[in-house]
Amino acid sequence: MTSSRSAWHISLIYMVVATLWILFSDNMLLWMGVEILTQQRLQTLKGLFFVVVTGVLLFYSTRHHLRRRQQKEQALRHSEERFDLALLGSNDGVWDWDIVSDELYFSDRCKVILGYLPEFNMSRQDTWLKHLHPEDRLSLTAELRRHLRGDTERLEHVHRVRRRDGFYAWVQARGQVVRNTQGRAIRMVGILCDVTQQKADNERLQQAAVVFDSTNEGVVVSDSRNRIINVNNAFCRITGYEHDEVVGQKPSVLKSGWHDELFYRDMWEALSRCGSWQGEVWNRRKNGEIYPQWQSINTVKDRTGKLTHYVAVFSDISVLKQSRQEIDFLAHHDPLTRLPNRLLLTERLTNALVRAKRREQRLGLIFIDLDRFKTVNDSLGHAAGDELLRIAGERMLGLCREEDTLARLGGDEFVMLVENLAETDDITPIAQRLQRGFARPFDINGQRIHLSVSLGMSIFPEDGQESAELLTNADAAVSQAKSNGRNTYAFYTQALTEKARRQMSLQSDLHQAIRQKQLQVFYQPQVNMLSGQVVALEALVRWQHPLRGLISPGEFLPVAQHVGLLIPIDEYVLNQACRKMRQWLDAGYPLSCVAVNMSGSSLERGDVLNKVKKALLETGLPAAYLELELTESEIMQQGDRCIETLDALRELGVKLSIDDFGTGYSSLLRLKRLPVNTLKIDRGFIVDLPASGNDSAISRAIIALGQSLQLSIVAEGIETQAQHELLRDMKCDIGQGFLYSRPLDAAAITAYLDEHFSR
Repeated sequence: MTSSRSAWHISLIYMVVATLWILFSDNMLLWMGVEILTQQRLQTLKGLFFVVVTGVLLFYSTRHHLRRRQQKEQALRHSEERFDLALLGSNDGVWDWDIVSDELYFSDRCKVILGYLPEFNMSRQDTWLKHLHPEDRLSLTAELRRHLRGDTERLEHVHRVRRRDGFYAWVQARGQVVRNTQGRAIRMVGILCDVTQQKADNERLQQAAVVFDSTNEGVVVSDSRNRIINVNNAFCRITGYEHDEVVGQKPSVLKSGWHDELFYRDMWEALSRCGSWQGEVWNRRKNGEIYPQWQSINTVKDRTGKLTHYVAVFSDISVLKQSRQEIDFLAHHDPLTRLPNRLLLTERLTNALVRAKRREQRLGLIFIDLDRFKTVNDSLGHAAGDELLRIAGERMLGLCREEDTLARLGGDEFVMLVENLAETDDITPIAQRLQRGFARPFDINGQRIHLSVSLGMSIFPEDGQESAELLTNADAAVSQAKSNGRNTYAFYTQALTEKARRQMSLQSDLHQAIRQKQLQVFYQPQVNMLSGQVVALEALVRWQHPLRGLISPGEFLPVAQHVGLLIPIDEYVLNQACRKMRQWLDAGYPLSCVAVNMSGSSLERGDVLNKVKKALLETGLPAAYLELELTESEIMQQGDRCIETLDALRELGVKLSIDDFGTGYSSLLRLKRLPVNTLKIDRGFIVDLPASGNDSAISRAIIALGQSLQLSIVAEGIETQAQHELLRDMKCDIGQGFLYSRPLDAAAITAYLDEHFSR
């Protein structure tokens, strides 16, 4: 019932009661027969009584009504206060949309959320729509239509609204429609909540969740009682445990048993004192494997300072430790053979010297050099050479004693450190064992390869007091072993030191000798064995040192090869010999050629073909009058690579000769392929003739071989008439040696030729 109807109802009742009272009371007076004056007085009293009674009734009625109204107003005020406090506490604003009039009401809090003053007018729907983010308008409109149609119980939508400062705020609008009796929506009331911070927090939480699950570090979150409440994917990957297997358990499930109680007690004390701890921990995976991890643990406390959680972050450092071990290994070991390198050998040698000095014991170094390894490496390739070095290292390592150290210095050079030697000779059996170890061939890619080793030994304290000195002396000793014919061993002596110093001095002087043209070209005749006629000359280099006098080629040529000076020396001798040969031909001497030695260095690294062309062009010497000599061993070291160069020289018209034949390891197949004209029998097979039956047989075989290949044969080192006659009878073509003439300089050989051809 409305308030107007209630008021009319009460008024009507009052008028009926008042009318009945007046009529009834008046009739009562008439019935009583009271006189007029009394009747008037009674009517007055009756009226006063009515007024009093109705006044009292009106008083109590009004008071009751006012009390009820006051109670309702107070209840409403309390309700409004609670509502306002609730809105204030939730930090939400109220909005009210009159659908019929299309007017919007926004509370002051709504306007504050949008950055506007309470006085700002936002009473129109189009005003609100203008502030919506363009991307959110369609979704909000669709959601609103669904709710107005009754498809949803209430409206709830999160969208962006442009604030006064131009930035967009995320808000959540909640509301419900009010419908009339016909079910038509006439009003919608709701609240507006600023969720900008909540959206940002959610995004950060999502990012944190992504980081939590995608990081490579394992993360463990436990409560204040140290019970695991969460782990990430990396934890499961590292430990092997699933999430549900560890939640509710203590992290001690991962203990390996490698750490004692003191370790964990110190860790908990640090956590209690500092709130954090980090260090290396060895834990156990689910499969039982023990592994190292680097772990950081932090405590989490609430605003009151009460401990709530522990967060542990760890990474598996087993691969890192392996890498560090590998790096440390590679820093001290040879990557190919896995043997100790020079650095580790020096460290062990230094420590061994300290022990040897303290115990008054000897120790030895064996410098190991693989003979002719370069030939194998060049002919089979570097891969096969590396495999050969690796297998050779394994074989030598198997011959070492447990207390010895085998190291690779580089290339084909190895060093063995031998400790606890009572006498110097105690190292000899070890050296012999190494040599016997190379008697068995190596199988490389299906090919059987025979190798030998040259060994040089130095002994502490006789041959040096320090590691560098012992290494240098052992290196000098191995050079002596190689000079003695390879496949042998040699001890270091003071004579070797003097020889090394002399070679160093020669290296310095040799550079100066080339600049100052101290080198001279001598010539030795080559004689026809049947007629005795000089048919050719061999050019030989000599060094006339200003202080030391004449230095033999056997002494300075190895030094020149070591310092890379053989190529300019070869070029110098070639030019001098071609120039003199041109002069002798112009003088009418009937010489067939001049023989010039060419080193393997020139063949390998020098531009031999162009150098020969240049020398012939500048001197005007026809190519047929030049013969180039290469030793058999140098040709074999070059392998098949030199054949193209030799073929080009042969096509140019230059003669080619193999010097020192019989001392190398050439095969008949290779000899057949070489474009040579002459074989020279090494003087080592001539010196003991005719007494030596073996040398005689070898010389006869070489001569027969040369004849069968249609090659000219030259015998070197003939010093006696008996040797001349024997070789002549063997059908040797040409002889050369002191029997005919010693090597002479250009002036002396010219005089010799004048005398010889004038007879």
